[in-house]
Amino acid sequence: MDGFDVICIGNSAVDVPLHPVGPEIFSHDSYPIDRIIPQVGGSGTNVSTTLSRLGKRVKLVTLLGNDMLGDYLVRHCATNGIDTSAILRSSAVDTPLSIGLVREDGERSFVVSRSSSTFAFCADHVDPAVFAGARMLMFSSIFIMPEFDDAGLTRIFRAAREAGLIVCADMMRSRTGQRMDAIASALPYVDYFFANFEEAAFLTSQPTLNAMGKALLDAGVGHVLIKIGKEGCYICDNETACTLPAFRNEHPVDTIGAGDNFAAGFLSSVLDGASFPQAARFANATAAISVGAPGATNGVQSKPQVEAFLQKEDSLHTSAPG
Repeated sequence: MDGFDVICIGNSAVDVPLHPVGPEIFSHDSYPIDRIIPQVGGSGTNVSTTLSRLGKRVKLVTLLGNDMLGDYLVRHCATNGIDTSAILRSSAVDTPLSIGLVREDGERSFVVSRSSSTFAFCADHVDPAVFAGARMLMFSSIFIMPEFDDAGLTRIFRAAREAGLIVCADMMRSRTGQRMDAIASALPYVDYFFANFEEAAFLTSQPTLNAMGKALLDAGVGHVLIKIGKEGCYICDNETACTLPAFRNEHPVDTIGAGDNFAAGFLSSVLDGASFPQAARFANATAAISVGAPGATNGVQSKPQVEAFLQKEDSLHTSAPG
């Protein structure tokens, strides 16, 4: 294989979603639910899996423990066509295990371990040679792996940019309260930046979508995408600012990995030559499909699946009265 479409740097984990649960779980000695099934998770693995299923050549760069869960994740990647040659293994860390508490409405919270590789993975684990011949870097996600500080992110993003890659990054809200000044040197290297509304509001200390987008553009980001849940997404750059409505899944299961699927759909569409709004619309469709199955990697299976979903939506829209 000559080169890769996407080099994805991110955490990899096994998720155990518990659905549905509510506050009453803590008032019972035993709390039965319908099923408990471990799922592949972690932003890096989620994005890589969906990108690969959408037809892109992906190499995942991550750190895992030398344990049973690490073996499971490596097998998943190999089975799904993700290159595993840059996955590092260490006996000094545990492969991440995340317990997802999922409410009836699909919203969720995760319980994670500080002994996991997510908290040890850092810029020193990334060999810049991995960028040779690739088209795009996706960093999934800023603040999830706390050892990737501003200096480390800047070093990686600069190396990717110098190698000719499009640089993309997602984020989560910092557990220690870090805001935009904590990644100020890295942001000017980011071509596409993803966040949800709450994350962008906290990062930028701004109250509105327009103000959040402007703050990120002023910080040097090329294009901003802010996920706004059931409302869709807000996108902006120096020429465009608009909101693209979400697509509805008639049978939602949970929202685990919806943001990662959104990012993967967007990146795939950009690599296919779509415009900024077109790629965001494809991303919305990918995310809508993902929430119809449990876990982060069970919904989206192929590019034709997403295209068929969009064709159906277009048909419904054009045939609607008025």
